[in-house]
Amino acid sequence: MKAPERIFLYSVLAILVFYVFLVDDNVESKVAIQEEIRARSISIVNDTGQVVVNLYANEDGGVVFISNKAGARVALMGASKDGDGGIGVYNKAGNTVAGIVVSEDSGFIGVRNKAGTPIAGIAAYENDGMIAVYNKQGDLIGSLP
Repeated sequence: MKAPERIFLYSVLAILVFYVFLVDDNVESKVAIQEEIRARSISIVNDTGQVVVNLYANEDGGVVFISNKAGARVALMGASKDGDGGIGVYNKAGNTVAGIVVSEDSGFIGVRNKAGTPIAGIAAYENDGMIAVYNKQGDLIGSLP
C-alpha cells in the first residue's frame, strides 16, 4: 500500500475510533436492558417478515396470537369483555381443536375434532363439575355430573 493510501486509511480508522468511544455517548444506552416497554401492540416476525407472534391490547384486555410460518393462527390467549380468560389451539384449517376457558366461578377444558366438533369436555362450576363425551356429530352421548 502506498503512503497516501495508508495515511487516508489510518485517518478514517482514527476518526471512527474517536467517534465511537469518545463522541457517541449513546453506545451504552443501546446495549442497556429496558426495564419497561409500553405499547398497544407488538408484532414479532420471522426471517421472511411474516408475523408469528402478535401481542396487543383492546377494550377487553390483552391478547396474544401465535401463527405458523404460513401465517395461520395456531394459538390464542386472551381476555373477554366479561373478564373471562381463555386459551385456544387451532388446526391448519383454523378450527379450534382444544381450549380452556375460565371465568369468575367456573372453568372449562374442551377437545374438538379436526372439523371443530366437540369430542370431550371437563367443566368445573361453583359447587360441582362435569365430564362430557360427544359422538362425531357433536351430540352428547355420556356425562358424569
